[in-house]
Amino acid sequence: MLKLTQLLLRISTGLLLIHGSFTFATENSETSAEISILTTQLQVIPHYVKLDGRLEAINQGTISAQTSGVVETVSVDVNDAVEAGQTLVIINNTQQQAQLSQAQANLAQAQALNEDAQILQKRNRSLFTKKTVSQGELDSSIANAKSTQASVLAAAANVKQAQEQLSYTQVKAPYSGIVSQRMVQVGELVSPGQALMAGFSPQPLRTTIDIPQHFVSKLNISADKPIKIQANSDTLYSQQYTLFPYADSRYSSIRARIDLPNSEQSNNEKTDEKAALLPGSWVEVLLPIGERKGIFIPQSAILQQGEVASLYVKQPITGTFKLRYIRLGQTLTIATSNLPQVEIIAGLSPDEEIALDALAAAQQLAGEQLNGGE
Repeated sequence: MLKLTQLLLRISTGLLLIHGSFTFATENSETSAEISILTTQLQVIPHYVKLDGRLEAINQGTISAQTSGVVETVSVDVNDAVEAGQTLVIINNTQQQAQLSQAQANLAQAQALNEDAQILQKRNRSLFTKKTVSQGELDSSIANAKSTQASVLAAAANVKQAQEQLSYTQVKAPYSGIVSQRMVQVGELVSPGQALMAGFSPQPLRTTIDIPQHFVSKLNISADKPIKIQANSDTLYSQQYTLFPYADSRYSSIRARIDLPNSEQSNNEKTDEKAALLPGSWVEVLLPIGERKGIFIPQSAILQQGEVASLYVKQPITGTFKLRYIRLGQTLTIATSNLPQVEIIAGLSPDEEIALDALAAAQQLAGEQLNGGE
């Protein structure tokens, strides 16, 4: 390793490399390299527990026939995108049209009879004042007028019902979405309640998870500690969730529904990946259940060689850097820096000084060994 470093330094003799705030001098330079130092400290961060969740569409369901008849047209198929109000299936409407015509004829007849009864009632009232008709005849005409008026209302209701039945012959999409199942073919006789198609709307989505019962009381969800949903190499954030009011006796868990933000509400700029989120997909859900302390450092301070990670720690007495092996944890974005930070599980203590740029420290150490050897 030392020989390789010496070879690289000899090749770069006479050159000056400047990277950010670090200046690396060659072996012929009189100025030693300046290495930025980071003092480690414990940081308080939200503590998350990772669970598996399944995506599902909030708007999803099966469309069934509401009238009987023979299917004439099926205009969409599986995986077709449809708009709200678009016609999906057309059922033969001969019977429904005939019922509507009959209801309209009955309404016209009822209106004619009611008109004649109202005229007769008005005439009898006038004749009664002249003592030409009896009280019984007047009462009979009044009752007949009320009966015919009620018949008009009943006939109008029958017309409205027939129109509704006629509208059922054109099955339309209740909302924009994607067809997921088709259960009917052209020429098939359908009856009320028979399933025709199933579909879902890709937005909005939600995820369902089963939370162990001992974690439920520790949930600490807020604006600065949101729920994280990781899907398709992307992270979505949500604060909207609903806990079911009962526990699963088999697994001692409580089911929760977490609403995902719409595409326009998400902080993610990868709209193509968000559009690829489909119901039924598995996602990772990180729930905040409190706080914990840890040491976090930038990725630039770590030397990664396969599964072995190390960094350079400044010795308090000599002031030189010494290589130390460490054990890495998860990578998180700390609110104080807004940059990805790597957690150090073992090998590093608070208030220690480390090289912020591990490569620069390695070059300095190699240069010192090279100068000392010569």
